[in-house]
Amino acid sequence: GISKVFPGVKALSGVDLAVRFGTVHAVVGENGAGKSTLMKILSGAYAPTTGTIEVAGVEVRMKRPADAQKLGIRMVHQELNLVPDLTVAENIFLGRMPKRFGFFDRGGMVRRAGAVLGELGASIDPQQRLGDLTISQQQLVEIAKAHAAAPRIIVLDEPTSSLSEHETAALFRILRKMRDDGIAIIYI
Repeated sequence: GISKVFPGVKALSGVDLAVRFGTVHAVVGENGAGKSTLMKILSGAYAPTTGTIEVAGVEVRMKRPADAQKLGIRMVHQELNLVPDLTVAENIFLGRMPKRFGFFDRGGMVRRAGAVLGELGASIDPQQRLGDLTISQQQLVEIAKAHAAAPRIIVLDEPTSSLSEHETAALFRILRKMRDDGIAIIYI
């Protein structure tokens, strides 16, 4: 029953969406249909005007994206949310840098980033500067960033828009693996 009203615009009206873990769901519609608004509500960027959100049968209230992230909800936006002057590994763990004995663990971060990229089938050097990658490689890093956070639900906003046919096939392999690992995937 999610509704969202902005001044002068009713963006959503009584929307129901049920998502199961270990499945892929497509949200399809014209520009302006409310797809992104609904996903921004799910990811904590917007609060619904009316309606409720439940995760694993428990009603949740999210006031900001960090609340959604704590629930295991990650969103990969169409516009990349990465820092070009940092390394691939630093981007993957931005805001969640691994520590060892209370200190930043650069080696552990690089190893973990390499493992995540390898698991996703992306042959990208985790120590490479992100800005030196192609847009499609950066998109894969964005997906790796979401995957490294161990999501329960991942929302992908038109992730193939900047990918070639070969890279799109690789992305679909990654999504099948995530699905098989029990992650719920919402594909806009």
